[in-house]
Amino acid sequence: MRAGIEPRTARWMAIRIGIVALAFAVGFVVVAARAVQLQILQGDRLGGMARDQYLRELTQKPRRGTITDRNGAVLAGNAEADSIFVDPRTFPAGARTRDLARLAKALQLDHKLLEKKVAKGVRFAWVKRRVSPAEAEQVRAMKLAGVGFVKETRRYYPRRELAGQILGIVGDDGEGLEGVEKAWDESLQGEAMRLPSLRDARGAHLLGAGPAPERVLEGARVELTIDQGLQNAAERALVQAVAQARAASGMAVAIDPATGEILALATAPLLNPNAPRREDLRNRAVLDTFEVGSTAKAIVLARALDEGAITPTGPIFCENGRWTIGKHTIHDHKGLGWVPPARVMAASSNIGAAKVGGKLGRERLQQAFLAFGFGERTQVGVAGEPRGQIPFPKAEISLANMSFGQGLTATPLQITLAMGAIANRGILMKPWLVRRVVDPVSGDVLSEAVPTPVRRVISAETAAQISLWLEGVVADADGTGKKARLEGWRVAGKTGTAQKADAATGGYSADKRFSSFVGFAPADAPRVVIGVFIDEPKGDVYGGDVAAPVFRELTEHALKARGVPTTGGALAALPPPLPVPAADAAPDRDEGVALPTVEVPARRASPDAGAVAVPVLQGLPARAALRRLESADLAGDIRGSGRVTAQAPRAGEVVRRGTRVRLTLAPPG
Repeated sequence: MRAGIEPRTARWMAIRIGIVALAFAVGFVVVAARAVQLQILQGDRLGGMARDQYLRELTQKPRRGTITDRNGAVLAGNAEADSIFVDPRTFPAGARTRDLARLAKALQLDHKLLEKKVAKGVRFAWVKRRVSPAEAEQVRAMKLAGVGFVKETRRYYPRRELAGQILGIVGDDGEGLEGVEKAWDESLQGEAMRLPSLRDARGAHLLGAGPAPERVLEGARVELTIDQGLQNAAERALVQAVAQARAASGMAVAIDPATGEILALATAPLLNPNAPRREDLRNRAVLDTFEVGSTAKAIVLARALDEGAITPTGPIFCENGRWTIGKHTIHDHKGLGWVPPARVMAASSNIGAAKVGGKLGRERLQQAFLAFGFGERTQVGVAGEPRGQIPFPKAEISLANMSFGQGLTATPLQITLAMGAIANRGILMKPWLVRRVVDPVSGDVLSEAVPTPVRRVISAETAAQISLWLEGVVADADGTGKKARLEGWRVAGKTGTAQKADAATGGYSADKRFSSFVGFAPADAPRVVIGVFIDEPKGDVYGGDVAAPVFRELTEHALKARGVPTTGGALAALPPPLPVPAADAAPDRDEGVALPTVEVPARRASPDAGAVAVPVLQGLPARAALRRLESADLAGDIRGSGRVTAQAPRAGEVVRRGTRVRLTLAPPG
């Protein structure tokens, strides 16, 4: 009998084979189920996780756009700079305290704060970003372990202090913090580009395509109305005047009266945006308010003449230099008797101005200042601009004081613009600091400012008469503005010397003054209006002594630079003033153009009440356009997306505050 496997053994083998087959079958089912789960049920999620391991999107930040003056001179640009960091975990522990102290000293940092950064134990900590070449070279020479360098774009101001307060500063992350850098930040920033990239096993980024050229991503170029030559002359003259007068600060404003362009806007002490000091950042010419002083007399006499409250030759009794109102006594520095208005202006008689203010009355006096732009923002584009205060003069003494510039406040820019209205045949212009915004690649103009009349404040005939009186301030033998005289050109202007309020006593300071001179030239065909303001001078405190010489220097520079011939030759006539569109204004009596008027406010009315000019919004992104409307007390109604291509009402149109402006937007072509 052939040997065979016993039945019992055979059954056991069959069972084992079955078990193994079942195990394989179960394993196959499990693997199949897992495959279905991973590939079908969770495929999208796991695929995304896998791609996340090696796919990345990098953000390529644009270069910030340049800022230039009106002639294309670069005032703010970009340069490469080193930023310094440390890796605290690789920093040698034994030498850490000593090396950090050396590093902090070289970079002028607080040693304790730097120690705290390193003590956090992270792998990366900034020490100082965008350092100067000298600082970078000094740190490299130390050869410190754990210290590294990264190249970053640094905002660079090649002309150092020139127009520092106008330009402002940029933060470490490239955002504008002050000045034009902040006001036009959205245009200057440009648009970042997101680039797809691969990441290798070590985490290094590999771009699938080359980065976009920096030129393509560069922000827009912002062209200012500033003339760098006049701006430089204004700053240097102010620095010298402030030093000689031992004053707290000085300000100068120069504008083109026909267009409202700001040609210079200077503040001393100066600011170097490359190494800014917080206390010097403030643009005082736009942001600080002061009691107006005697420059207000030009406004009071102009409005009184325009409304028939006085006549060109009607005598005014100046009380021989001393006039009592209730418990108060008004003094003149020189006693006058019966004199014409021209003499009141030339001698800067407080009593004469108070008498004229009395003829106008409370409502019309307040209206006069509101009409000339006091009590409302100029909308020049500087964040935080104040309105100034034009209170209603309830008491007789308040009426008298306001007539010669006490008890009301305005900014140097507002005061200069008011004088500009007289120079511009009675039309107040909206100031502008940015001429246009230009695409750096295509050269397309993204937005452009245009001369915008605000309103007519006096007739052309009245403006011409007041100009002659203002000439007397400079030309008369005993005029208060003799030091503003120019060889070869006729000059018109007004001095101002205001006592500063004393917060401690509630009255006026005995030794603190705000001195000024505001004028224009040539007087018969004005090409430039300049205001010079010296805060708290010591010694000679009168505007005719400390401010008028600076005015003379700047005016001569401006006229020569603009090629204005002396009075010995033919004077270039200004073009006729631009009309102000207004639907409900009566025709102007001397030029036949419909111009808006300023309504007399009720006693409790705020200076905010009334009309405003619609700002230029063409070319702006939606957010920037809405901000500009909000600052003008207007509302916006947006249609579409992109940049503003049309607006209604149109730019320059005078409307009621709160009016809704319809904005049509479209993507850039």
